[in-house]
Amino acid sequence: MIIISDAHISKAQGNHATFFRMLEFFEGNRQDLIFLGDIFDLWVALPGYEGRLHREFSAWCREQKRHRTIGFMEGNREYYLATERAQVFSWCSSDAWYRDEAGILFVHGDQTNRRDKNYLAFRRLLKNRMAKFMLTHAPWGAKMAHLCKRLLKHTNTEFRLHLPRDEIKAFADSRFADGVEAIFVGHFHREYIYHGSDAKSLYILPDWFSTQKATVFDPHSNKAICLHWEQISG
Repeated sequence: MIIISDAHISKAQGNHATFFRMLEFFEGNRQDLIFLGDIFDLWVALPGYEGRLHREFSAWCREQKRHRTIGFMEGNREYYLATERAQVFSWCSSDAWYRDEAGILFVHGDQTNRRDKNYLAFRRLLKNRMAKFMLTHAPWGAKMAHLCKRLLKHTNTEFRLHLPRDEIKAFADSRFADGVEAIFVGHFHREYIYHGSDAKSLYILPDWFSTQKATVFDPHSNKAICLHWEQISG
């Protein structure tokens, strides 16, 4: 299984060509591929908001899910994929986490700290039916989307800069008690591992944006390793 988080790809960043070259590279293997959120700098899955990069990525995922599992967790930079683009992926979730049949938990991470009331309120303001309706029908919807993107850079700053280890530990222990075997978290743009009991672990993954690393997980050994994508074999 290969897991990628926080790529933040866009034409403005100039990182899209490398990202799609990586996807082509991964066509040589058949490992399941999980995208853990914030893959695009902004993706609003509504008519008039998607560009060529979104469409090319969607087409790649739709083709690849014929051969392997393609999972997608919505991050705080993606909107309405779980309802509007579910058919593109093997599974797609906008919930706080997604648990697969093997007991592996996938988490973007922006909802992990329940004490961060300001961000959670901001998220509810953006991800609801009314906001979706306005983005779809209001003539100023596109301006609203880009305003939200700018606001995201200034929202939850302290939480993103300082890893909340106590909150992460409490979250992990609670999920492990429910039978989860391993947890993968994005969002924080750093590598961190919390080892629970019975060899269960929570992995916070590096961001692809600054490292071009992906995580390879072997569910049989329950071990994960982060590598530059060019070092990942089939």
